Amino acid sequence: MQGSRILIVEDDEDIVETVKYSLELRGFEVDVAYDGLHALRKARKNHFDLMLLDIMLPGKNGYEVSRMLKDEMDEGKIKPFKILVLTARKVNSAEREDFLATWSKADEYMYKPFELEDLIERINFHLGEESKFSRV
Repeated sequence: MQGSRILIVEDDEDIVETVKYSLELRGFEVDVAYDGLHALRKARKNHFDLMLLDIMLPGKNGYEVSRMLKDEMDEGKIKPFKILVLTARKVNSAEREDFLATWSKADEYMYKPFELEDLIERINFHLGEESKFSRV
């Protein structure tokens, strides 16, 4: 939804710049964290509507960040928001992948590389926005 606040948590600056620029063109407010600890601090201090979260991060990995934030949401410590994981890391079994997805409590996983329009569609879905607003 236009005007929604999104936190991109990603250590690859090229991905950050591409996604940030695309989201800002569509009217989203975007902030960035380049490691897991910075992401936790920002998410606890500011309200976001959605987080795009990489798994392989310095500090704390994305699984830990997602789990910690979702637990804090469940406890009423921070206002709830959606977490969409973006990862290039595929695990070696479906059972392990299911476990990690469940344990992290993330709302959805997408694998890199991804199509930017597919990412925008998923963001709009999680923010409750109709897909007609996803195109520039």
